[in-house]
Amino acid sequence: MGSARERARRGDRDAALAVMRKAVDELHRAGRLGYGVFGLVMETLLERGAEGDLTEAQEAIDRLANLSAHQSSAMIEITLLRLRALLAHAHGDDTTYRDYRDRYRTMAESLAFEGHMKWAEAMP
Repeated sequence: MGSARERARRGDRDAALAVMRKAVDELHRAGRLGYGVFGLVMETLLERGAEGDLTEAQEAIDRLANLSAHQSSAMIEITLLRLRALLAHAHGDDTTYRDYRDRYRTMAESLAFEGHMKWAEAMP
């Protein structure tokens, strides 16, 4: 998955997304889906910004939220806050973006999740 993300950073987002989608499907079928995978796929979709990408990003959030409904996890919840903030920002919904961003920052700090704290601080 890391090589696909690197490929996306170099500008080959279409090929990277194909690899990422396949990995997500395989991990999901195996029951081993990591929450960070959703973030990688969604960030790449938002960076690419092609037709249908915002819809696919929303579907990824919904898929993760469905997992959240079946198991309680701080990792799922914090990931959902971050992804919802990024999607609201992509839609230009500043009020919703700020709400999710602030809630994300607060949760990251309260859990002392250093990686999330850095990501939260980097959000405008």
